[in-house]
Amino acid sequence: MFKNFFNKKKSFAVNIFPGDQEISISRGETLLAGALRSGLAWPHKCQVGSCGRCRCKILEGKIRPEIDFNYVLDPVDVASGFVLACQSTAKTDIKVSVDLIHKRK
Repeated sequence: MFKNFFNKKKSFAVNIFPGDQEISISRGETLLAGALRSGLAWPHKCQVGSCGRCRCKILEGKIRPEIDFNYVLDPVDVASGFVLACQSTAKTDIKVSVDLIHKRK
């Protein structure tokens, strides 16, 4: 009964496509916070779930939403697997699709 309670993963692998990059995020850390901490140029603006700029698509795995995404994203997009990275924490290892910002050199 308590096996899963005491053996919870402390971090999760996040595979990011395109580009085939992998980062690790801590339990309870949002996808956006983990990506920014890892140095990725993830698109974002408000970081509170109101602008939709951090939108990404979950390809595999499970997330825990911090808000109802239907307030910001189109319901069709939500049904297709789109989430807000600033309001999503991982429940499992995940694969995600996002267009990272390419910085000019």
